[in-house]
Amino acid sequence: MMEYTMIALIGIAFVLFIFSFFAKDHMKNIEEQLDHLTLSLAQETYQIKKRLKVLEEELLMNEEEVVEIARKWPANSFSSEKERILALYKQGLSYEQIARESGLTLEEVKMILRGMTR
Repeated sequence: MMEYTMIALIGIAFVLFIFSFFAKDHMKNIEEQLDHLTLSLAQETYQIKKRLKVLEEELLMNEEEVVEIARKWPANSFSSEKERILALYKQGLSYEQIARESGLTLEEVKMILRGMTR
């Protein structure tokens, strides 16, 4: 009787062992999803850091640059130039195109538009 029980248990173990090779691995699917999520999170983090760096560069203009820009133009021509830059911006031109059109630097155009859109 004990011999039949041992043989039955060994037989069941063998059948389960063979079945385990054909069973679907749920952990593999979960690992793939986790890898995909990790990659997408890393890409999004990289994009956010890149955008943050650009914003920091735009916002951290030195006061010397602002004073230099203010000295460049007389007060009366400054307002007409600002209006011209704003009109070009409203037409849909990019910062680079406005800078080329007006003869200003890109930073000067960004500062003027930032001040006028507030």
